Amino acid sequence: MVAHSSEPRDEPRVAGSSERHHEPPGGTIRLPSRRAIAWGIQLFILISIGAITIGFWWKSPANLNELLANLDWRFALLIIPLVGIDYLVGGLRYRALFNGRVLTKVSLWDCMRSNWANIFMGAATPMQTGGGAAQVYLLWRSGAPVSEGVLASLVNFAGTLVFFVCSSLAALLLIPTDLFGPKVTGLIQGAFVIVALVAVLVLGVVIFPRIGLWIIRQLYDRLLARIPRLGRARDRVIGKAEHGVERFSGAVGHVGRRGRGSLALVVLLTLILFSNKFTIAYAVVRALGHEVPYSVFLGLKCVHLFVIYFAPTPGASGVAEVSSVWLMERVIPSELLLIYTVLWRLFTTVIGAVIGGFVLLLDVHRVGVGRVRDGLQDRGTAGGEYGYRE
Repeated sequence: MVAHSSEPRDEPRVAGSSERHHEPPGGTIRLPSRRAIAWGIQLFILISIGAITIGFWWKSPANLNELLANLDWRFALLIIPLVGIDYLVGGLRYRALFNGRVLTKVSLWDCMRSNWANIFMGAATPMQTGGGAAQVYLLWRSGAPVSEGVLASLVNFAGTLVFFVCSSLAALLLIPTDLFGPKVTGLIQGAFVIVALVAVLVLGVVIFPRIGLWIIRQLYDRLLARIPRLGRARDRVIGKAEHGVERFSGAVGHVGRRGRGSLALVVLLTLILFSNKFTIAYAVVRALGHEVPYSVFLGLKCVHLFVIYFAPTPGASGVAEVSSVWLMERVIPSELLLIYTVLWRLFTTVIGAVIGGFVLLLDVHRVGVGRVRDGLQDRGTAGGEYGYRE
């Protein structure tokens, strides 16, 4: 059952309280207006159609009779259970925290609903930034305080950083040097080394915040402060960095104090989640009747994940499709490339976004967007606007 109580669910932190460091970091969130959501959906559809059109011009797809003749039903039938696992694990990694011991108890079904809402709003907003706000909103509607929803998102983002490190190492080891040519492969490997180092640095700052803040100050004073504009803004920039580090570190520390097993479980489930997404893509290729070396395919999907994760368009529309064709043409025949791309997007994004759209819009319709926004702000504790995604 989804809670609809009008009573505030967050207790605001009191400045200077001795319990301050043991409270979850708070925040307020804002859902986009219905007009903004509709505009984002339209943009997602238009850009996706444009990218697919480019794909038709770039790589002619196979005809339907040939496709059906080569279809491998073993893998075709495997896709649906894998999609179900994707949705289940996406909910489980939040349920691992909202278990009534670490955070407020929220049912697995409501955690899955919040995950679908995340997928939908990620597809409807630039840089996929609206997904986190939608997820926190559904968790709040299910009885969890806004501050705990923000905390859970921060902890899951830490798990995503761990996966970034693992996938960077996988890409470095699994992609053959002759697949793109030595120059392009060198650039890709260099990029992954940088991403892995940044992810390790961020995780290090979270685990050792004092050392991390000292490193940030040293880097700023020695490098960025020499630029006149950045030098004058030093205190403001360092202050924001300190606030972000304390908030992020506080979230992970809060969960670690209440249940280290839950923290490890979130990391494990995150690794399973992304690995399963890669397996869905692999099953699509095999269902089309084409055999692909799994290790090379996995390395390419690691590269593809980084491309679409930071894409500026709603739901990575356009970027996901075009980059998929460019990357996968190394291992997939040209006549199957576009079909693979459309099916991969369908099973990993579109279906989840459609489900999330129904879940979120039906819930918002009950209370109205304005009341949702005001209610969330009233119930949020101090700490700024929610702006994380994962």
